[in-house]
Amino acid sequence: MTDALFVEATRLVEREGWLLDTRAWDAWLDLYLPDAEYWLPCYLEDGSLTSDPQSQISLIYYESRAGLEDRIYRIRTDQSLASRPLPRTAHTVNIGNIYQADDGSVVVNSSWSSFSYRLEQTYNFFGTQEHILKLGDQGLKIASRRILVMNDNIPCPLDVYSV
Repeated sequence: MTDALFVEATRLVEREGWLLDTRAWDAWLDLYLPDAEYWLPCYLEDGSLTSDPQSQISLIYYESRAGLEDRIYRIRTDQSLASRPLPRTAHTVNIGNIYQADDGSVVVNSSWSSFSYRLEQTYNFFGTQEHILKLGDQGLKIASRRILVMNDNIPCPLDVYSV
């Protein structure tokens, strides 16, 4: 992997949180390829994770960017009761590993945390994530984002701006 590709991958993953924090929804959606998968699997009672979003429960699952676009539409138009009022958020990302896979995609593993303030309450979510990025005409784009939320207790609505 070239140094330029490494830097671009790092910046993309770090920028994603900033775009969510600043509610730059269109720029955030533009990070994703049309067929990008967005998945937050659930923990099972034995501590293992669900492995199939089609047949097992997930915290959040969208099989393409169209699902993310619909979610943002509902947030923007106040059709999401869980997002009213919209919380203020701050994301941090710590890049752990970046490598280029055999198929040419770039895999970025990182840990993350987010803080949110809503209705006079402060919440913190944290976990790890894996971005799979693909290089196209417009640079790197997200082909897949798999997010593990490590909180045992989720005391408020969990949404795309929470992770």
